[in-house]
Amino acid sequence: MHARYLQRCAELAARASDTGDAPVGALVVRGGSVIGEGVEAVRGRHDATAHAEIEALRAASRRLGSHDLSGSTLYTSVAPCVMCAFAIRLARIAVVVWASSSGDAGDAVSGRDVLTNPAILRARALPVVIGPGGEDEPPHE
Repeated sequence: MHARYLQRCAELAARASDTGDAPVGALVVRGGSVIGEGVEAVRGRHDATAHAEIEALRAASRRLGSHDLSGSTLYTSVAPCVMCAFAIRLARIAVVVWASSSGDAGDAVSGRDVLTNPAILRARALPVVIGPGGEDEPPHE
């Protein structure tokens, strides 16, 4: 189910890598349609916030005319960092799927676990988190 969207993330990640940025690509999907794509552009834009996930959220929000992306799934080639995880929560993303762990900066390995910590943004529902290896396998277990 997730493979075709993760493949597109890999294509976007290759584009980022070709321009000298970290190889990360992201998509926001709602109702089976891609409503936003993002390519890592931190170096290219000289903008520390131009992570692929943030760019995908921005594109989806522009398309819908709202920052509320409830019911959407965010796909990314690499586990979101803490900044992106917080933005994902703010946007009310329902499901987050990623293809690989990021090493030391990803939310799941940072010790902060912004995506699934119910104490952060208490009024917001927690997204379902799907990491490498399964439909519902938490990436940090």
